[in-house]
Amino acid sequence: MKKHILLFFILCLIISSCKNKTVIENELDSLGVKTENYNEIDTTFYENKKIKSLRFYKAKKEYIDINFYESGKRKSIGNVKDNQCHNEYIDWYENGKQKWIRNYNLGNQIGKNTSCFESGNLKQEYDNDTKESTDYWENGKAKFKFIEKASQSYHYYNGNFFEKYRNKLKDEYDVEYFNENGGIVFSGLYKKNILYKDNVKYNGKIICYFNNGKISLSQNVVNGIPNGKFFSSYGNGNLKYESEVKNGKEIYYKAFYENGKTHFIRDGIKNTFTEWDEN
Repeated sequence: MKKHILLFFILCLIISSCKNKTVIENELDSLGVKTENYNEIDTTFYENKKIKSLRFYKAKKEYIDINFYESGKRKSIGNVKDNQCHNEYIDWYENGKQKWIRNYNLGNQIGKNTSCFESGNLKQEYDNDTKESTDYWENGKAKFKFIEKASQSYHYYNGNFFEKYRNKLKDEYDVEYFNENGGIVFSGLYKKNILYKDNVKYNGKIICYFNNGKISLSQNVVNGIPNGKFFSSYGNGNLKYESEVKNGKEIYYKAFYENGKTHFIRDGIKNTFTEWDEN
Protein backbone atom coordinates (compact mmCIF):
# COMPACT_ATOMS: atom_id res chain seq x y z
CA MET A 1 0.00 0.00 0.00
CA LYS A 2 2.84 2.35 0.94
CA LYS A 3 4.52 1.53 -2.40
CA HIS A 4 1.40 2.60 -4.33
CA ILE A 5 1.14 5.84 -2.36
CA LEU A 6 4.81 6.61 -3.09
CA LEU A 7 4.39 5.95 -6.82
CA PHE A 8 1.28 8.14 -6.88
CA PHE A 9 3.18 10.94 -5.12
CA ILE A 10 6.06 10.74 -7.62
CA LEU A 11 3.59 10.76 -10.52
CA CYS A 12 1.98 13.91 -9.13
CA LEU A 13 5.36 15.61 -8.89
CA ILE A 14 6.17 14.72 -12.50
CA ILE A 15 2.83 16.04 -13.74
CA SER A 16 3.24 19.18 -11.66
CA SER A 17 6.75 19.81 -12.98
CA CYS A 18 5.52 19.40 -16.55
CA LYS A 19 2.97 22.13 -15.97
CA ASN A 20 5.49 24.59 -14.53
CA LYS A 21 6.29 27.32 -17.05
CA THR A 22 9.32 29.56 -17.38
CA VAL A 23 9.09 33.25 -16.53
CA ILE A 24 9.17 34.10 -20.23
CA GLU A 25 6.38 31.63 -21.01
CA ASN A 26 4.26 33.21 -18.30
CA GLU A 27 5.02 36.67 -19.68
CA LEU A 28 4.00 35.58 -23.18
CA ASP A 29 0.76 34.17 -21.79
CA SER A 30 -0.02 37.43 -19.99
CA LEU A 31 0.64 39.33 -23.23
CA GLY A 32 -1.68 37.01 -25.15
CA VAL A 33 1.08 35.84 -27.48
CA LYS A 34 0.66 32.20 -28.55
CA THR A 35 3.74 30.76 -30.24
CA GLU A 36 1.70 28.27 -32.26
CA ASN A 37 0.13 31.17 -34.21
CA TYR A 38 3.43 32.06 -35.88
CA ASN A 39 5.39 30.20 -38.54
CA GLU A 40 8.75 31.77 -37.73
CA ILE A 41 10.32 32.95 -34.47
CA ASP A 42 13.75 34.61 -34.21
CA THR A 43 15.59 34.55 -30.88
CA THR A 44 18.52 36.59 -29.58
CA PHE A 45 20.37 35.86 -26.33
CA TYR A 46 22.34 37.57 -23.60
CA GLU A 47 25.95 36.43 -23.09
CA ASN A 48 24.75 34.11 -20.33
CA LYS A 49 22.48 32.38 -22.91
CA LYS A 50 19.27 33.75 -21.43
CA ILE A 51 16.69 34.98 -23.93
CA LYS A 52 17.01 38.68 -24.74
CA SER A 53 14.37 39.08 -27.44
CA LEU A 54 11.85 37.19 -29.53
CA ARG A 55 10.47 38.11 -32.94
CA PHE A 56 7.18 36.53 -33.94
CA TYR A 57 6.73 36.92 -37.68
CA LYS A 58 3.28 37.56 -39.15
CA ALA A 59 4.74 38.11 -42.61
CA LYS A 60 8.20 38.63 -44.13
CA LYS A 61 8.45 42.29 -43.07
CA GLU A 62 5.93 42.30 -40.26
CA TYR A 63 6.52 40.93 -36.78
CA ILE A 64 5.95 41.40 -33.06
CA ASP A 65 9.15 42.36 -31.26
CA ILE A 66 9.34 41.41 -27.56
CA ASN A 67 12.34 42.18 -25.37
CA PHE A 68 13.10 40.76 -21.92
CA TYR A 69 15.25 41.59 -18.91
CA GLU A 70 17.79 38.92 -17.94
CA SER A 71 15.34 37.89 -15.23
CA GLY A 72 12.89 36.90 -17.98
CA LYS A 73 10.51 39.74 -17.12
CA ARG A 74 9.04 41.64 -20.02
CA LYS A 75 10.89 44.78 -21.09
CA SER A 76 9.05 45.93 -24.21
CA ILE A 77 6.62 44.82 -26.89
CA GLY A 78 5.77 46.42 -30.20
CA ASN A 79 4.70 45.78 -33.75
CA VAL A 80 7.19 46.31 -36.57
CA LYS A 81 6.20 46.76 -40.21
CA ASP A 82 8.63 47.39 -43.06
CA ASN A 83 11.42 47.68 -40.44
CA GLN A 84 9.64 50.52 -38.61
CA CYS A 85 7.65 50.69 -35.38
CA HIS A 86 3.94 50.49 -36.18
CA ASN A 87 0.87 50.76 -33.93
CA GLU A 88 1.24 50.43 -30.15
CA TYR A 89 4.59 50.04 -28.41
CA ILE A 90 4.98 49.49 -24.63
CA ASP A 91 7.99 49.49 -22.29
CA TRP A 92 8.00 48.16 -18.72
CA TYR A 93 10.22 48.52 -15.68
CA GLU A 94 11.53 45.24 -14.33
CA ASN A 95 9.08 45.50 -11.43
CA GLY A 96 6.24 45.15 -13.95
CA LYS A 97 5.09 48.78 -13.90
CA GLN A 98 4.51 50.38 -17.29
CA LYS A 99 7.30 52.75 -18.29
CA TRP A 100 6.23 54.18 -21.66
CA ILE A 101 3.25 53.74 -24.00
CA ARG A 102 3.14 55.28 -27.47
CA ASN A 103 1.75 54.72 -30.97
CA TYR A 104 3.40 54.83 -34.37
CA ASN A 105 2.45 55.02 -38.00
CA LEU A 106 5.37 53.44 -39.86
CA GLY A 107 7.99 54.96 -37.56
CA ASN A 108 6.26 58.29 -36.92
CA GLN A 109 4.77 58.86 -33.48
CA ILE A 110 1.06 59.66 -33.54
CA GLY A 111 -1.61 60.42 -30.96
CA LYS A 112 -0.83 60.52 -27.26
CA ASN A 113 2.12 58.90 -25.54
CA THR A 114 2.54 58.47 -21.81
CA SER A 115 5.54 57.70 -19.61
CA CYS A 116 5.57 56.82 -15.91
CA PHE A 117 7.94 56.69 -12.97
CA GLU A 118 8.98 53.30 -11.62
CA SER A 119 6.39 53.80 -8.88
CA GLY A 120 3.68 53.81 -11.54
CA ASN A 121 2.86 57.53 -11.19
CA LEU A 122 2.65 59.64 -14.32
CA LYS A 123 5.91 61.18 -15.53
CA GLN A 124 4.91 62.77 -18.83
CA GLU A 125 1.98 63.01 -21.21
CA TYR A 126 2.48 64.25 -24.77
CA ASP A 127 -0.01 64.71 -27.61
CA ASN A 128 1.61 64.55 -31.04
CA ASP A 129 -1.47 66.08 -32.67
CA THR A 130 -1.92 69.18 -30.48
CA LYS A 131 1.79 69.45 -29.50
CA GLU A 132 0.80 69.70 -25.85
CA SER A 133 2.86 68.11 -23.09
CA THR A 134 2.79 67.90 -19.30
CA ASP A 135 5.66 66.74 -17.09
CA TYR A 136 4.86 65.62 -13.54
CA TRP A 137 6.65 65.52 -10.22
CA GLU A 138 6.81 62.09 -8.61
CA ASN A 139 3.97 63.13 -6.29
CA GLY A 140 1.65 63.41 -9.31
CA LYS A 141 1.55 67.24 -9.42
CA ALA A 142 2.26 69.15 -12.64
CA LYS A 143 5.90 70.18 -13.07
CA PHE A 144 6.02 71.67 -16.58
CA LYS A 145 3.30 72.36 -19.14
CA PHE A 146 3.92 73.23 -22.76
CA ILE A 147 1.68 74.09 -25.72
CA GLU A 148 3.62 74.75 -28.91
CA LYS A 149 3.47 78.38 -30.05
CA ALA A 150 1.06 79.20 -27.23
CA SER A 151 2.32 78.90 -23.66
CA GLN A 152 4.54 77.17 -21.14
CA SER A 153 4.68 77.09 -17.37
CA TYR A 154 6.95 75.80 -14.61
CA HIS A 155 5.50 74.62 -11.31
CA TYR A 156 6.50 74.17 -7.70
CA TYR A 157 6.50 70.67 -6.19
CA ASN A 158 2.98 71.33 -4.83
CA GLY A 159 1.71 72.01 -8.36
CA ASN A 160 1.31 75.79 -8.02
CA PHE A 161 2.65 78.05 -10.76
CA PHE A 162 6.29 79.17 -10.50
CA GLU A 163 6.89 80.81 -13.90
CA LYS A 164 4.24 81.29 -16.56
CA TYR A 165 4.81 82.41 -20.16
CA ARG A 166 2.25 83.13 -22.87
CA ASN A 167 3.23 83.76 -26.50
CA LYS A 168 1.90 86.92 -28.14
CA LEU A 169 3.93 87.92 -31.20
CA LYS A 170 7.30 86.77 -32.51
CA ASP A 171 9.96 87.40 -29.81
CA GLU A 172 7.23 88.74 -27.52
CA TYR A 173 5.49 87.01 -24.61
CA ASP A 174 3.79 87.74 -21.31
CA VAL A 175 5.52 86.51 -18.15
CA GLU A 176 4.38 85.97 -14.56
CA TYR A 177 6.36 84.88 -11.50
CA PHE A 178 4.81 83.34 -8.36
CA ASN A 179 5.58 82.34 -4.79
CA GLU A 180 5.04 78.70 -3.84
CA ASN A 181 1.88 79.64 -1.92
CA GLY A 182 0.30 80.78 -5.22
CA GLY A 183 0.72 84.51 -4.75
CA ILE A 184 1.77 86.42 -7.86
CA VAL A 185 5.04 88.39 -7.51
CA PHE A 186 5.51 89.97 -10.92
CA SER A 187 3.63 90.37 -14.19
CA GLY A 188 5.28 91.84 -17.27
CA LEU A 189 6.18 91.47 -20.92
CA TYR A 190 9.35 90.30 -22.68
CA LYS A 191 10.16 91.93 -26.03
CA LYS A 192 13.31 90.55 -27.68
CA ASN A 193 14.61 89.46 -24.25
CA ILE A 194 13.99 92.92 -22.72
CA LEU A 195 11.61 92.91 -19.74
CA TYR A 196 8.85 95.54 -19.67
CA LYS A 197 6.36 96.53 -17.00
CA ASP A 198 3.43 98.73 -18.09
CA ASN A 199 5.18 99.34 -21.45
CA VAL A 200 8.31 100.68 -19.73
CA LYS A 201 11.65 98.87 -19.43
CA TYR A 202 11.59 97.36 -15.97
CA ASN A 203 13.90 98.48 -13.20
CA GLY A 204 13.77 96.66 -9.89
CA LYS A 205 14.06 93.33 -8.12
CA ILE A 206 12.03 90.17 -8.62
CA ILE A 207 12.17 87.80 -5.66
CA CYS A 208 10.01 84.69 -5.23
CA TYR A 209 9.82 82.42 -2.18
CA PHE A 210 9.26 78.81 -1.25
CA ASN A 211 6.82 78.12 1.57
CA ASN A 212 9.78 77.40 3.87
CA GLY A 213 10.99 81.00 3.45
CA LYS A 214 13.89 80.24 1.11
CA ILE A 215 14.24 82.24 -2.11
CA SER A 216 13.19 80.35 -5.24
CA LEU A 217 14.07 83.12 -7.74
CA SER A 218 16.08 86.32 -7.43
CA GLN A 219 16.74 88.87 -10.16
CA ASN A 220 17.89 92.47 -10.18
CA VAL A 221 16.75 94.09 -13.43
CA VAL A 222 18.15 97.32 -14.87
CA ASN A 223 16.55 98.76 -18.02
CA GLY A 224 14.89 95.41 -18.70
CA ILE A 225 18.10 93.34 -18.44
CA PRO A 226 19.33 91.28 -15.47
CA ASN A 227 22.25 92.93 -13.70
CA GLY A 228 24.55 91.60 -11.00
CA LYS A 229 24.11 88.11 -9.55
CA PHE A 230 20.84 86.26 -10.02
CA PHE A 231 19.58 82.70 -9.66
CA SER A 232 16.54 80.44 -9.88
CA SER A 233 15.61 77.04 -8.46
CA TYR A 234 13.57 74.10 -9.64
CA GLY A 235 10.21 73.69 -7.96
CA ASN A 236 11.68 70.94 -5.76
CA GLY A 237 14.18 73.36 -4.20
CA ASN A 238 17.33 72.36 -6.08
CA LEU A 239 19.24 75.15 -7.80
CA LYS A 240 18.39 75.52 -11.50
CA TYR A 241 20.93 78.15 -12.52
CA GLU A 242 23.03 81.00 -11.19
CA SER A 243 24.64 83.79 -13.18
CA GLU A 244 26.27 87.19 -13.06
CA VAL A 245 25.98 90.05 -15.53
CA LYS A 246 27.88 93.34 -15.41
CA ASN A 247 27.09 96.23 -17.74
CA GLY A 248 25.21 93.92 -20.08
CA LYS A 249 28.07 91.40 -20.29
CA GLU A 250 27.64 87.88 -18.94
CA ILE A 251 30.44 87.02 -16.50
CA TYR A 252 29.33 83.41 -16.07
CA TYR A 253 26.29 81.19 -16.27
CA LYS A 254 26.11 77.90 -14.35
CA ALA A 255 23.24 75.49 -14.96
CA PHE A 256 22.27 72.45 -12.90
CA TYR A 257 20.39 69.23 -13.46
CA GLU A 258 17.24 68.69 -11.44
CA ASN A 259 19.15 66.30 -9.13
CA GLY A 260 21.45 69.18 -8.15
CA LYS A 261 24.51 68.17 -10.19
CA THR A 262 26.24 70.62 -12.53
CA HIS A 263 25.02 70.58 -16.13
CA PHE A 264 27.21 73.20 -17.77
CA ILE A 265 29.27 76.33 -17.08
CA ARG A 266 29.56 79.17 -19.57
CA ASP A 267 32.48 81.43 -18.70
CA GLY A 268 32.20 84.86 -20.31
CA ILE A 269 35.65 85.97 -19.16
CA LYS A 270 37.61 82.97 -20.41
CA ASN A 271 35.14 82.44 -23.27
CA THR A 272 34.81 78.72 -22.47
CA PHE A 273 31.94 76.25 -22.24
CA THR A 274 32.11 73.07 -20.15
CA GLU A 275 29.37 70.46 -19.94
CA TRP A 276 28.80 67.34 -17.81
CA ASP A 277 26.36 64.45 -18.14
CA GLU A 278 23.85 63.82 -15.37
CA ASN A 279 26.08 61.22 -13.67
